[in-house]
Amino acid sequence: MKSIEVADRYAQAVYELGKEEGILDDLQSDLEKVNQVIDSNEDFFPFLIHPLVPDKDKQNLLEEIFGEFLCREAMNFLKLLVQKDREDYLPLIFKRVKKIRMDQDEIVEVEVAYPPGFDRDEVINRVEKNLEEILDREIWITEVTEDDELIGGVRLKIGERVIDGSVQGRLEDMREFVLGG
Repeated sequence: MKSIEVADRYAQAVYELGKEEGILDDLQSDLEKVNQVIDSNEDFFPFLIHPLVPDKDKQNLLEEIFGEFLCREAMNFLKLLVQKDREDYLPLIFKRVKKIRMDQDEIVEVEVAYPPGFDRDEVINRVEKNLEEILDREIWITEVTEDDELIGGVRLKIGERVIDGSVQGRLEDMREFVLGG
């Protein structure tokens, strides 16, 4: 079982390095790319964490796959994880870096669902602008989906809380109010 304390130590180091060097966005983006490869390729991660595969082969594979796409610090971090036999922590470290950054920089993560026929970019811009004004925090829109069931308005998920500003949601609220007395 992976220790969250171990993942947090590495994540904190990545966060601090990124802040000090002014490359936090690049580091986080690079880790996200690696995480996407882990999620999308069922053979990659088992090879990377296999105890019988020599570290040199793992590092060569990382260099071959990511060498031209990742910043030097991200690549060095991946190689360090291999050296320390912590490569199996990579997905957890990625999540912890994201959480540390969101906590430290007071960023709010938001998912948006909007109805068909609306301009996606306009919806994103309006949601970001309005929420940043209301919450006085930076907003990260992590997922944007067009929902065929919506006829107007938007549905937001902020953390674990869902804010239903859709026409359908408002009608349901009105229905409950009227029926509830």
